[in-house]
Amino acid sequence: MLKSMFDSKHNNLDIFEGLISVRSVFEGIDKGTCNRKILCVLFSEEKIKGNGKLLGFLKARSFVYGFQLNTVPEKEINSLANGLSHGGIIMITEKRIYPVTIQNPEKYGFYVLLDGIEDPYNLGYAFRSVYAAGADGILIPKRSPIVSAGIVCRSSAGASELIEIVCGDICENIKILKENGYRFVCADMNAPAPAHLSNLKKPLILAVGGEKRGFSKSLTSLADLTVRLDYGRNFPMALSAASASAILAFEVTKQNSKC
Repeated sequence: MLKSMFDSKHNNLDIFEGLISVRSVFEGIDKGTCNRKILCVLFSEEKIKGNGKLLGFLKARSFVYGFQLNTVPEKEINSLANGLSHGGIIMITEKRIYPVTIQNPEKYGFYVLLDGIEDPYNLGYAFRSVYAAGADGILIPKRSPIVSAGIVCRSSAGASELIEIVCGDICENIKILKENGYRFVCADMNAPAPAHLSNLKKPLILAVGGEKRGFSKSLTSLADLTVRLDYGRNFPMALSAASASAILAFEVTKQNSKC
């Protein structure tokens, strides 16, 4: 029954698997980064024993957020989940609504533009890295809305629900940030300057594109600086966007450290 209900409404629902993902949705709602409506949390009947404290936590949250907490046979959870590593807990929510225009940017902030990352696992890895590096928000193109949000959340270790994400016209949002004193830096493997020798001081927008296609001319025309990553050997291929965004985001962290 649950499977048929989800299949019939899947365009309007997301499934989050595992306790880390479930907690991240709660935390995102509390922070104001996540505006999801939680419909229900399902807990495996086979895992009730020894998990009384966790069930108590979920029951308390159900009163706060107004969702149903149901214990069901684990086979029903398996039928909804992408794999078998959910730990006996999944959450079903309505879709998150992403703002299309950035509002009230941080005065000395750090935003990351991610474009062309089509695989939800890689997108999640990129989110995890830039969130850990201290990014204040992520910009993604309107043409590339986040799909498979549950997979993105899990691969990001919950970061995707904890960080501000703006999904709209990229050039418009870049211009808004530049009007607030931000510099716009694009990653380009053919750039004249290496990232570690370039000025990556905040306020800053860092753009990393997918390895299969570069940025449009309308976007690169807005760049104040392009930077590259120096390799340890001659290798003509671009890094994955997830890897490049991790390295570059932590270079930003390093250059803005007070130590």
